Amino acid sequence: MGFIQELPDDKYDRKYGDIYLFKRLFGYIAKHDVKTFLTVLMWMILQTAATIGVPFFIKFVIEGVQNGVFNVVFYVETAAIIVLYAFFWLAQYRALYNTSILTGEMLRRVRKDSFETLLRNDMKFYDENKSGKLVSRVTSDSDTISQMVQITTSFLINILVMIAVLIILFVTDVRLALITLAVVPVLFGLGIGIRLFSRRTSKNWRKTIAIVNANVAESISGIEVTKSFNQEKEAFERFKGINMRNYRAAYVRAWGMSIFFPIIETLFGVGTFLVLYYGGNIAFTVGDISVATLYFFVLMLNRFFMPLLEITRFFNQFEAGLAAVERIFSLMDSEPSVVEDLNPVLVPELQGKIDFNDMTFYYNPSEPLYKDFTLSIPAGQTVAIVGRTGAGKSTLVSLLARFYDVEKGAIIVDGTDIRKYVLQDYRDQIGVVLQDNILFSGSIEENIRYGQLKATREEVVKAAKAVYAWEFIQSLPKGLDTEVGEKGTKLSAGQKQLVAFARALLSDPKILILDEATAAIDAYTESLIQEALKVLLKDRTAIIIAHRLTTVENSDRIIVIDDADIVEEGNHQQLMDKKGKYWKLYDMYFRHQSLEYVEQAAELI
Repeated sequence: MGFIQELPDDKYDRKYGDIYLFKRLFGYIAKHDVKTFLTVLMWMILQTAATIGVPFFIKFVIEGVQNGVFNVVFYVETAAIIVLYAFFWLAQYRALYNTSILTGEMLRRVRKDSFETLLRNDMKFYDENKSGKLVSRVTSDSDTISQMVQITTSFLINILVMIAVLIILFVTDVRLALITLAVVPVLFGLGIGIRLFSRRTSKNWRKTIAIVNANVAESISGIEVTKSFNQEKEAFERFKGINMRNYRAAYVRAWGMSIFFPIIETLFGVGTFLVLYYGGNIAFTVGDISVATLYFFVLMLNRFFMPLLEITRFFNQFEAGLAAVERIFSLMDSEPSVVEDLNPVLVPELQGKIDFNDMTFYYNPSEPLYKDFTLSIPAGQTVAIVGRTGAGKSTLVSLLARFYDVEKGAIIVDGTDIRKYVLQDYRDQIGVVLQDNILFSGSIEENIRYGQLKATREEVVKAAKAVYAWEFIQSLPKGLDTEVGEKGTKLSAGQKQLVAFARALLSDPKILILDEATAAIDAYTESLIQEALKVLLKDRTAIIIAHRLTTVENSDRIIVIDDADIVEEGNHQQLMDKKGKYWKLYDMYFRHQSLEYVEQAAELI
């Protein structure tokens, strides 16, 4: 099948056997809903009994007509047919109803476990996997699993019917039963072919759906950039190409099914013809098969072939579901590289002494970013880290927050390797404010309280006032209750960062990390923030990555990093006197922010 262009798997994808997938999927049902499952099974058996019972009573009625017997039994048999059809529909309704309950509960648990996996994974996982693809697994793939479980219910009913009918066919007439079975091996051979084809094409199709979702999510999140550079046409053309890949994958999948089904239905017709031809000859020549029995056999034959046809038709959806199951379990089984120690140490109230001891870290093993890096920061000290873009500044603080783990060496906080600490307790005492702060949909109050969920409204107000966010919050129509929109889109960049400052202050961290947190704030807001920082940084260890001169100048110590190595350190004046790397960086990044530069520029106006 060279025309199927197999797409590559994601890094965490695994291959599972079908038996394992079914056992694990059934575990989601057996663990919580055994009673509902047994109820579904009971109604399935009753539906099967009703399906098989109808031909028996039709046979009795035909024999009664042939013999001219129209007594009470005849009318009871006729009424029984109506009752059985009504009971069939009742059993089918109850089976589908309980299956819906079963699948709804299973879908809820699958999504819950999938989302929990996303929260458990570390930043390396998100560096390697697109968010749109991950969203597709939690939403689209889990929906497909739900559909597959419902299909499986029908599949099981059809299997029960086929087994029961096959037994009845052999009991009724071995000769005709053997004739019927003549086409079954061909049918099963085609069924296996359909299954293999459908599994491969369905998995490919699911991957293209994830790619489409990833592209849409990325395009929406970056819509401002797209419009800024007038690239709507290019974005549309790119989506067209990705969408076409999805169309082609769906087309190949549908094309295969459109070929298989007519062949199978033709074989069903051949099987029915053989039974009628040989059965008719036997009935009219030998005479040991009555017309009623032959008709009964044809009805039963239909109840054997139709479920087989339905099973074959289900293969497409069933394999799509199985591919989705495999993708969901692959996500659930992905393992984070940042894990808690087997015997973690409870985190005391941190003092904030930090030591990077001979630390080695890399994103790519062939290109170490930090190698044997050493830096010591006393408790309570404010350290500014400066350096050119790509020097490794943000990576350093990400390692301290344990978003990643070092490959060699250690990061020691208050005398203990941070990998030994209870991870959640450790991060509770670390505050991080980023340049591009993400706010969640909800009110300003909810976003500030995200730093300390148990905080009172008074404490939220106090934190907002401390970082000078209260002035702009009060100017909003609903104040703290103002909705910020997705990612805080209803607020300006400076306002979002003020909210982020309030959130960090409310969490009362012992170690504070400011990663270019004042880069998007205007001069007026910055003057307010500098006063707020004096309160925020008091009695805390702080690491600041900044592009603002005032933030750097007010630091106790400045570390200059180049190529992930310390090249200079000291306070602002000491480093300026050296006229080395910092002096050059100052001239490049900071000089235009200085009062001296502003005064010189004013004189030229």
